[in-house]
Amino acid sequence: MTFLTSVLAFLVAIGILVTVHEYGHYLAARMMGVKVLRFSVGFGRPLFTRHFGRDRTEFVIAAVPLGGYVKMLDEREGAVPPADVTRAFNQKSLSARTFVVSAGPAANFLLAIVLYAVMFMVGVGGVKPVLGEIAPDTPAAAAGLERGQEILRVGDRAVVDWEQANLRLLDHAVRGERVTLLLREEDGREVERDLDLGDRQGLLGEGQFLERVGLRPYRPMLEPRIGSVEGGSPAAAAGLEVGDRVLAVDGEPVGDWNRWVEVVRAHPESDLQVTVERDGRTLELRMSPESVDADGTTIGRIGAGVDTDQSAARDMAVLVRQGPISAFVSGIERTWDVTTLTLGILWRMVTGDASVKNISGPVTIAEFAGVSAVIGISAFLGFLGLVSVSLGIINLLPIPILDGGHLLYYAAEAVKGSPVSERTQMIGQQVGLLAIAGLMTLALYNDLTRLFG
Repeated sequence: MTFLTSVLAFLVAIGILVTVHEYGHYLAARMMGVKVLRFSVGFGRPLFTRHFGRDRTEFVIAAVPLGGYVKMLDEREGAVPPADVTRAFNQKSLSARTFVVSAGPAANFLLAIVLYAVMFMVGVGGVKPVLGEIAPDTPAAAAGLERGQEILRVGDRAVVDWEQANLRLLDHAVRGERVTLLLREEDGREVERDLDLGDRQGLLGEGQFLERVGLRPYRPMLEPRIGSVEGGSPAAAAGLEVGDRVLAVDGEPVGDWNRWVEVVRAHPESDLQVTVERDGRTLELRMSPESVDADGTTIGRIGAGVDTDQSAARDMAVLVRQGPISAFVSGIERTWDVTTLTLGILWRMVTGDASVKNISGPVTIAEFAGVSAVIGISAFLGFLGLVSVSLGIINLLPIPILDGGHLLYYAAEAVKGSPVSERTQMIGQQVGLLAIAGLMTLALYNDLTRLFG
């Protein structure tokens, strides 16, 4: 994966999510009879400007793509012609203003439902939730979980792949509760085990959640045969090709794909001599794995994937594909699950039970955008759905300058019977700016810490 891929995927993602969010505000304003002066995707110098509609609303694409806004006619921001006074935002009822402000985050949640539904219709590829080695002195070990068992159900929810299992387990960990797992033994028998996820601080700290629980996915023994090579990657630069079988690295034999992955991960920025077999010939290649961050640890990566057309890999693969109606229902369920889980983790950060190092900024988001785009359309749709939910939640936080801050003012107005004073709102905006600046600084710090160790 190249830097350019990450940047382009990030810009596409932000462009879609911001446009939908602001369109929610725009559409609601039009429905409530508010005159919209400008619809801007991005901030700063306009790159593209056009006027549309009876009101000649200015549609703008600006130079800085990290956000957007809808500017409405408002007497608090300038003189309003007498003929348009009734169309000013500040003249509308409390319920109308609340509807307009809420429509942006609501649009993000609706978009997430659609994205997840399309993802399920396209088909979601995954790996069966079969347990690998259980780490000692962990909740998984205490529960008596064993290698080779397949997770069938977490609590009262069935799971078919590791993504679903991880989501369900994380939800119970956020709640700090025990959960009963239904598992299938290797001989086909079904058993139940109680897994204690009550140690929130231990389980929701920095790093891989499943590792902290003590779970590792089962990895079948696969031949170290190359199934894909990313363009512009270290593997491509070294001349590695699809179909090559890795025989040795620096003279040491490589018996299976897992061993090959271990060697690559352990040698970031190192010069490796790789012996491969290609069409019956033995070739010597030189390659240097690029350095990437993985949950605070620097590892090597070459941009090559395993040949999954092997019986062991096929036996572990699952594909979830649904029709339109069931996919839409699953889209609603996934959006609800991600929303409640995100809110739970945010609350645990406030109470100190979860690490604030889990907050990600634009660098990490761009990296995930690039990775998901390379994997395929289904993964990218899932990524967009996740970020869309996050954007909706963030905008609903009761922080002045965000939508949630305005809703907080409206709640106060509903209680006291009159709008919050302009001075109070100005002070709130200053506090809100400091809060947002602090969150952005923390997120960027976490990004740089992950990037540079």
